[in-house]
Amino acid sequence: MVLAKAIVAREPAPDFKVNWSLEEIEINSPGEDEVLVQIVASGICHTDILLTSVPSGSFGITYPKVAGHEGAGIVRSVGKNVSDIDAGDPVLLSFYSCSSCWQCNNSHPAYCTSFALGNYVGEQQFISARDSADLLGSSFFGQSSFAQYTIVKYSSIVKVKELLHDDEELKLFSPLGCGFQTGMGAIQNITCAGPDDIVMIQGLGAVGMGALMTAKIRNCKSIIAVDRDKVRLELAKTLGASHILDTTDHEFTTLDQAAKAIFPHGVSIVIETTGVPSLIEQGLQSTHTRGKIVLIGVPPLGYNLSVNVTEHLNVSYELRLPAHQQS
Repeated sequence: MVLAKAIVAREPAPDFKVNWSLEEIEINSPGEDEVLVQIVASGICHTDILLTSVPSGSFGITYPKVAGHEGAGIVRSVGKNVSDIDAGDPVLLSFYSCSSCWQCNNSHPAYCTSFALGNYVGEQQFISARDSADLLGSSFFGQSSFAQYTIVKYSSIVKVKELLHDDEELKLFSPLGCGFQTGMGAIQNITCAGPDDIVMIQGLGAVGMGALMTAKIRNCKSIIAVDRDKVRLELAKTLGASHILDTTDHEFTTLDQAAKAIFPHGVSIVIETTGVPSLIEQGLQSTHTRGKIVLIGVPPLGYNLSVNVTEHLNVSYELRLPAHQQS
């Protein structure tokens, strides 16, 4: 049994505000396919806030629990079925997958058929030191990294020993567990962006910055960075953005108009990380024929994206005409 401090999320307030508190918890030894990890750093993602701000029962969620899913740390002990990870190994933690469903067997663990149950709901393995009868939710995204020590599912472990130049670098690895890999995957795996693409990235958190840097690495033709934070926009320019759009600028109208003022035919790829309904819709309108939009940001509960299917199946003759032929 290990005693540790953790950020415990309890039933949120009626106005959907999170109810977090720093508490002591008790952690049992790892199971057969689990690993005990001492956390050295954890990133924080909007998903941590979203899934601790909804009432009990939403998505099968219960309280109290320990969230966190961008952890990095040191292995302290392993279950008997874990053979390639040893105590003392530095590891990066990521999402859970069952490793046996048809999606996992087809090398798509992010689409695991048990993803929602295994990542959002998790298990109840921790014990509250404040109230020994109070079982706490654990295994959030396979890891519950908002704790000094935590039990991690084997499928959530990535050994990074050979990648570190020094021990301090391990702290920098934690956002790779969700934010940066999500942004990179959207560019490299989902859209397969390349030198002919004009990419617009909406929102410059870890996901957006990961997408931006990957688009630069893949030599995309142009990269438009969109945000309301001037510091993030300035950083985006140093990381490879060819254009920036500040949504707080007094001259800013709508995103699609701003994008088409730069590229009249529109952009080929939109990476949407904000979850803001108006930006989702304007991002869709910003794409040109055969354009792609990847929706990553989580919109408000109950939001439905309305798509004019006819409009997106057909491009009007007037829009196809060269300018000199238009009446």
